[in-house]
Amino acid sequence: MAAVEPLDIDHLRHLSGIKWSRYGPDVLPAWVADMDIAPPPVVVEVLQQLVSRGDFGYNRQALLQLPDAFARWQSDRHRWVIDPADVRVFCDVLHAIDTALWLLTGPGDGVVLFTPIYPPFLNALSTTGRRLIDVPLDPDGWRLDPDRLAAAIDDSTRAILLCNPHNPTGRVFDESELAAIARVAEEHDLLILSDEVWADLVHPGATHRPMGTISPEAAARTLTISAASKAFNLAGLRCAVAHVGHAGLAARLAELPAHLLGAVGTPGAEATLAAWTAGAPWLEAVRGHLTERRDQLARRLAADLPAVGFVPPEATYLAWLDLRPYGLGDNPAEILLDKASVALSAGPDFGVHGLGHARFNFATSAIILDQLVDRLAAALA
Repeated sequence: MAAVEPLDIDHLRHLSGIKWSRYGPDVLPAWVADMDIAPPPVVVEVLQQLVSRGDFGYNRQALLQLPDAFARWQSDRHRWVIDPADVRVFCDVLHAIDTALWLLTGPGDGVVLFTPIYPPFLNALSTTGRRLIDVPLDPDGWRLDPDRLAAAIDDSTRAILLCNPHNPTGRVFDESELAAIARVAEEHDLLILSDEVWADLVHPGATHRPMGTISPEAAARTLTISAASKAFNLAGLRCAVAHVGHAGLAARLAELPAHLLGAVGTPGAEATLAAWTAGAPWLEAVRGHLTERRDQLARRLAADLPAVGFVPPEATYLAWLDLRPYGLGDNPAEILLDKASVALSAGPDFGVHGLGHARFNFATSAIILDQLVDRLAAALA
């Protein structure tokens, strides 16, 4: 297994993506969830071949293979056996989530979120008039409290929107926690939306369990959404898939006009297919690199910023930092952008439980990671 070499800083600063272009040349970015690593060579080769052929006409070959490729990937990596006929392709993960909420819930209906949570989940509720049912995770280890979940449900709750592995904390929910979610959903006839886009970036010692494996009853009320975007660094190519276990949702999707939800372009489908059929060796190298950077960050924080609250993530390349001991107010990321020239994700964007926190993206090189912590330590000294 070849080692992964992150891109050097000169190369990164010439990219047009928002991570390295949003802020000025003096800022080191550690915010949006992109990796400072080139995509898999097998993906780059497929896209280069597409360009060299000028193959830009109507093309569904890769698209039609994605359900089978996703089913094989889930079976091989997560022991989840699914029927490819139940897999539908979407333009991205949020596309699938918004569609399901729109079809099976209404304005004023309650949707459970486990907070702090990925900001677009909050936006999905506010922009559609759905009501947040806030179920905070326990901050000492980011575990789900089943009793808190059960007590939060009311008569107008219609869905549970789950991010597993969890963003921003990096928690991988265990079987008992997922079973508690399934039990509440069954008792109250709730739709489960399980965003599992981080499933392939789990660190040693943790195991991802797809929601669909918890029980046949849970599988029958769950929409599981995934993509190659995070694990293979392909977010800009806009391609996701969803396993539609919920029969009612499948029926509503079938009623929609054929072109209402748009379609994935050929580059996104080709890249995703290449990742899931030939990208596993590259992914294993990336996972090793990310675990090394996670552990490097833990060492540096313990040595140079011991007051920072930090639970090493079980998955993802995101660290959720409690910066309240430093008295930086509700939004430390704003202060640190000015004082340290480091761009972090703003904690308040993740909900009220993000006040005083910031999210740190450690998917970079060892050199850049040290530079990031050096700047934070100097600013917080």
